[in-house]
Amino acid sequence: MKLRLLILTILVPMIVSCSIQQKPLEVQHWRLMPDRAGPEKTNQVPFWLTQGTIGIASPFDSKSFVYRLDDQNYEKDFYNEYITLPSEMLAAATRQWLNKAGIFQFAVSNGNSLLPLYLLQGTVDEMYIDFRKNQPPAAVFTVEYFLSSADGARKNNVLFRKKYTQRENISDNSAKSMAKAQQVALGKILAQLEEDLLKEASSFPKP
Repeated sequence: MKLRLLILTILVPMIVSCSIQQKPLEVQHWRLMPDRAGPEKTNQVPFWLTQGTIGIASPFDSKSFVYRLDDQNYEKDFYNEYITLPSEMLAAATRQWLNKAGIFQFAVSNGNSLLPLYLLQGTVDEMYIDFRKNQPPAAVFTVEYFLSSADGARKNNVLFRKKYTQRENISDNSAKSMAKAQQVALGKILAQLEEDLLKEASSFPKP
C-alpha cells in the first residue's frame, strides 16, 4: 500500500506537469486565390464589370473547413479555417481572375461607387472536402454565376447564367493538401467561366 502511494505521489505531478506544458492546438488560416496565367483577352468588352456578392449555402458559409463524411453527415474543422468569410474570399478571387483575363475593361468590387453596366454575382451550393467511402478524398466546388445588365430599362436583365462543378483529388489528409486542392478546383471553375464569358462577350448589350 505504501509503495502504491509512493508511485502515485511521483506519477501524478509528472502527468499534470506534462499536460500543462503541452501546447494547445493552433488554428490555421487559409486563403483561396488561384493565380491566372496566360495572355489577356484585351478589352473584348470596353466597359467595366462590377463583381457583386457571392452567396454561400449553409453549412459552407462559415470560415471553417467542412468535411462530408457520408450522404447526410457533415463536420466542421474549427482548427482549419479560411482567412476571411468564403463569400468575400470567392468574390475577391473571381474579380482578380477576371481583371487578369482582360475580357472587360476592368473589374471592380461591389463597394465601388462606379455605376455598373455589368454585374456578376454567384451562388456556391457546395464547398467541402469529400471523405465519403468508396471514392478518393477530394475538394468539391459547385458554383453558379449570373451576369446581368444594370443599365436603365435593362436593369437586372440576366445575360448569362451557368453552373460549374469541379472535383479535385487531394494527395493526403493534411490541411495544406486540402487547401491546395480547393484552390486548384476553384481555378478550373474560373477558367471555364472566363472562356464562357469570352464566347458571349460580343452579344452583351452596350449603353
